[in-house]
Amino acid sequence: MPIPEQIGRYIIKTELGRGGMATVYRAYDPSFDREVALKILPREMLHDPQFRARFEREIKLVASLEHPAIVPVYDVGDIEGQPFYVMRYMTGGSLSDLIAKGKFTTQETAVIIGKVAQGLAHAHRKNIIHRDLKPDNILFDENGSPFISDFGIAKLAESGSNLTGSGVIGTPAYMSPEQAQGKDIDSRSDVYGLGVIIYQMLTGHQPYSADTPMGVVVKHITEPVPEILKDMPELPPEVDELIKTAMAKDKNRRYENTIELAKALNKIAFGEEGNLTFNTNSGVTSRLNSNNNTVAPSKNRTGLIVVGVVLAVALIGFFLIRNQLMPPEPVVTATIVETQPTLTTVPITETSAPVFAPACSADVTFPVPEVRLTDNRCLQRRAYALFAIPLDTTFEALNPEATCKVESTSGTRQVVSCSGPNFLELDFKVCQPPPLTNTELNQCSTDSTFDSANQCCVAIPPQDAGCVITEVQMRGCE
Repeated sequence: MPIPEQIGRYIIKTELGRGGMATVYRAYDPSFDREVALKILPREMLHDPQFRARFEREIKLVASLEHPAIVPVYDVGDIEGQPFYVMRYMTGGSLSDLIAKGKFTTQETAVIIGKVAQGLAHAHRKNIIHRDLKPDNILFDENGSPFISDFGIAKLAESGSNLTGSGVIGTPAYMSPEQAQGKDIDSRSDVYGLGVIIYQMLTGHQPYSADTPMGVVVKHITEPVPEILKDMPELPPEVDELIKTAMAKDKNRRYENTIELAKALNKIAFGEEGNLTFNTNSGVTSRLNSNNNTVAPSKNRTGLIVVGVVLAVALIGFFLIRNQLMPPEPVVTATIVETQPTLTTVPITETSAPVFAPACSADVTFPVPEVRLTDNRCLQRRAYALFAIPLDTTFEALNPEATCKVESTSGTRQVVSCSGPNFLELDFKVCQPPPLTNTELNQCSTDSTFDSANQCCVAIPPQDAGCVITEVQMRGCE
């Protein structure tokens, strides 16, 4: 789609970004002789009242947030039915850009987080939850000061309306467990997102990674918070506790608000909490790059590089005796004795028929593993079904167009996700074959399997013993 030359009085210079709901342009405002960022709802979205309502709600939310750490709104308008609003243009890039250049020290991290935390606290006092905190949404001005941007999916904590459609929205890598599960959220969900950002600033990478977005979501829900000191042993020991508190699975165990998190980080970095409040942008003075006054990550190119110790992965073995095991062939031995040249006649006896265990009564069924459908959702326009099943089981999707994989393991169970293009139903098969001995296998005919619990033969094909098929109606991506 071609870039427009002008929107209202604003002269469009280039496109800065395009998302699922809006397009952002770098523009020039001749009335004030300054560059601005203009965010507009694309024409193709005008026919969808949900997108328009969400965009207009974003305009109202952002315009109501006046704080030194939130990108300010200069103007709001409508051009031929297309709503737009104009913000300050940030020339210092994003936090994501700076993380790509190298890890941050605890002091540099504390300075940035302290200012961001105060901006978030201001929004929270107005019952506005950001819900999409990530390095891309923290921008810097020419002086290196951070600003929070993109309240496009922000939520009013006291509002019953969601305006988000049927799927869970947000960025999987920074979602709190309760947000990922579609549960009610409050300001502590933003505390979690800020904890993920701190982890990434200090290590250079996100705490969880997986092959799919759903895999990352599952890890945020089920896996323990990574121990940051195993990746960065040179960090102060208190950082590990800070990360685990900020990213606690139970929101009641997290810091009560972003200010408390920022104070704890200041205490580690500078030995004092600093004068962080809910209304100001004060804190500890930022360390600025002497060349361009932009906060820059420390890289200590002349010092020794301390390599973190990688945690050895514990291997869990599961040994399963298959019911297809065949009994050993009988061994026949013969002894030749040379005595007298006389002929000995050996009588031939008939082999007796095998003796099988009795058949089980009709109400006896073979035990099968417990399979729980834990989620069925659309994430990034792709349908997923999640199952919790025992660790020592096999699984497969009976639909040829669907694929399943292990996303996470916890205790004695594992979480498996199944996904695929354009299918509305899923047949998910899970098997936990019984551990039978050769003697037990010999007690039943080939069309049945021995039930050791009841000491009888269950009339079920051996290959399906211990298997269960779960049928799921998939939710479509709207």
